[in-house]
Amino acid sequence: MGIRSEQMSDNKRTIQDREIVKIAIPMADGAFSQHFGGTKVFLIYEGDRKTLRLGNQEVSTAPEHKPGSLPKWLEQQKVDAVVVSAIGERALILLADAGIEAFLADSDVQPSALASACLLGKLARANQENSRCGGHHDHDGHECHH
Repeated sequence: MGIRSEQMSDNKRTIQDREIVKIAIPMADGAFSQHFGGTKVFLIYEGDRKTLRLGNQEVSTAPEHKPGSLPKWLEQQKVDAVVVSAIGERALILLADAGIEAFLADSDVQPSALASACLLGKLARANQENSRCGGHHDHDGHECHH
């Protein structure tokens, strides 16, 4: 696809450059959610890059889903990174524009293990080639904007 954010290709500060980072994990029914765009609850972990340990954890309720609303809300929460199992191109661009890095992980992993792997730099950064979501396809009668 042709849409690309300028920030996606820039060498911006990454979570590896920060001392304290906030990592968001989308949740559904107490587990890591496979549907970023429809997420209603996020676990937000604070991680210390010096000690490579997770600190505080909070449960945050996201606003009602509207296209483009989650990246803006995550930016307001001062999130630095989000871990996803799949994400659409538009959401990737909006996250990048908000200065939030997206990382890919398998959906059957515990949220704290995902946040830890993100903090340790063990997750692949999501991009247009590996995001596993083609974008606007149907999920139970609604369009997918992951």
